[in-house]
Amino acid sequence: MKRIISIIIALMLLAGVAMGEAGGGARFTFATTDLEGNIMTSAEAFAGNKITMVNLWATWCPPCVGELGALAQVHERLREMGCGVVGILLDSTEADAVEKARDLIEENGIGYPVLALSEDMYDVLSAVDAIPATFFVDGDGNILGTPIIGAFPERYVPAVQALL
Repeated sequence: MKRIISIIIALMLLAGVAMGEAGGGARFTFATTDLEGNIMTSAEAFAGNKITMVNLWATWCPPCVGELGALAQVHERLREMGCGVVGILLDSTEADAVEKARDLIEENGIGYPVLALSEDMYDVLSAVDAIPATFFVDGDGNILGTPIIGAFPERYVPAVQALL
């Protein structure tokens, strides 16, 4: 059932179907695992960061995969500012996708956590209408501003600077 739900959500995102009105002011809380199966909560993912950039992506999305190398660089710049990055793999319920994601993470030098999609993350997906999508949260998981839809890594650091 989880697989069917994640596929439907991913297809809706790919098709550009808006799923609701969440966005700035909403709170993003979850419990999930990373791609190695280690449990991670939103409190752990956002702890110690002034702001955390959350990037929604999928292995079947060429723009998502295309920006991974730039995201590794963005992560380094944000870390210097006391901020973090978390990726969420939307097609994580597919075994092949997790293996492909692990390869992409290694190839692109991704040093930030990439998490599996979980049911308690679905509300946050209503803030976006396509992927890749990037949004920002404070240390408590409160969503700040509006998401950046599309692969625009040059916008991420200035967006964080504006939110600080």
